[in-house]
Amino acid sequence: MKRVALILLSLLLASPGLAQQANPATASGFSFLSLEVADMARAKSFYVDGLGMKSVFTVSKSGDPAEKIAFNFSGDPRSSEPLLILIHHEKPDATQNRSTGAKVGIRVSDSRAVALRLQKAGFPVIRIAAADEKGPMINSVVRDPDGVIVELVELRTR
Repeated sequence: MKRVALILLSLLLASPGLAQQANPATASGFSFLSLEVADMARAKSFYVDGLGMKSVFTVSKSGDPAEKIAFNFSGDPRSSEPLLILIHHEKPDATQNRSTGAKVGIRVSDSRAVALRLQKAGFPVIRIAAADEKGPMINSVVRDPDGVIVELVELRTR
């Protein structure tokens, strides 16, 4: 019986499907969100200076018709956290470098403070959480430079 169990265990461990599930680099998960932007510098100001994201790597290559830069909060390209890829076309047609109407939710440690920082930097604020707001989830809502609604979500434990 022990021998059968050991054989089954070795077969399971050798299974490519199980090996892939155990490896975070190959496991399924949300990978990225890409947004087209009219002004890369202004978008970077919002996402990097305002929200605290870090540039991870440049996706586009020299000569590509669009600049594509990937961001996340850790700055680590090996991190399993999703990437935000900002795309700016150098010679856009009528459908490019415009908001798609997406709504993005970003978890932050202090929703009110981030919204106030973005407001001070001149970005449109739709809602700022009240200073005395209670509950397990506090949110503020802002717009990025291209009109994308960004919900700043603060999760609180009770």
